Amino acid sequence: MPLTVALIRTRYLGDTILLVPLIRAIQSFDRSARIVAIVNEGTTYPLERFPGVELHSLARSGSLARGISTVRLSGVLRKIRPDLLLDLTVSDRSRWLSRASGARRSGAAGEAADLARGPWEIRIPVDLNRGPESIVAMHGHLLSALGIPMGESLEKAYFPDPQWIARAGRWIRERDLESVPILFLHPGGRHWFKRWPPDRFARLAALWMEKNDGAVIVAATGGERTLADSVLSGVGKGRIFPLIGTPVGLLDALIRRARVFVGNDSGPLHMADAAHVPLVGLFGSTLPAVWGPTSSPRREIAYIRKDCSPCHHTGCSLGGENCLASLSVTDVFQKVESLL
Repeated sequence: MPLTVALIRTRYLGDTILLVPLIRAIQSFDRSARIVAIVNEGTTYPLERFPGVELHSLARSGSLARGISTVRLSGVLRKIRPDLLLDLTVSDRSRWLSRASGARRSGAAGEAADLARGPWEIRIPVDLNRGPESIVAMHGHLLSALGIPMGESLEKAYFPDPQWIARAGRWIRERDLESVPILFLHPGGRHWFKRWPPDRFARLAALWMEKNDGAVIVAATGGERTLADSVLSGVGKGRIFPLIGTPVGLLDALIRRARVFVGNDSGPLHMADAAHVPLVGLFGSTLPAVWGPTSSPRREIAYIRKDCSPCHHTGCSLGGENCLASLSVTDVFQKVESLL
């Protein structure tokens, strides 16, 4: 009988992408495996066209909506009754889902303190800050403990939507960029101290346009519009285009059209990595060895480690001397040039 494996990873877009190597390992072990992935709403895109994956999403906001979706998915899991369940979130909701699933075997991987409560048979402590391994490799230890060998591959490639690929092509043609080298910038991130300063992104964009006669795309969520505007205003004139609050599918498709991607430790960096786009990842408060790119054959890391790095993301007392602010435009541009 084919295995049924449930994966619970209700976090962010990048975390969904980081499930892909585990899914590939499961399918390598059992080509007929039924894989049930539970992720947060808004983060489903990377798995929507992944063969053999049954995708479910949990509501992220609104206590009533969150409660209803948790109860609904508890019923789904109880009906499926997976052979194996991997809780890679270790939260109150994931504990509830784990208990309700009736899984024949279950395990969880997370911070040691969070593993104290829960129904899991196997518990793998994971240091999300210090690693020392990639988060994928650490989650892979749980998969191996449940009887499925993880292997050494950390490949994150997934399957983009052809409709968004076509729409990205139209976007490029409408701006007459078919033969123009594109630098894709993502200046956003969940915390201000995980972001390279916007004036540095602006100077990097200006250098790209000057030295490569290229174009620049600056991507941000709707809530990061001011951040993107700061980059654009710092450049002034030239072929520089904002991409604000765009659907995830179009974001993914346009990243795939870039000559080089430069971004902070966030979801779009993992999208570029999964698409094998040449990239420069900007790191400071998180360790690139834990959260960095693993798939693109042409990748560079810009990172200057401070005594307080990695930190627990509760704030930063260094102000303008923080770890990412210590990265110079010259150093980052040299890494960009090394990828051409």
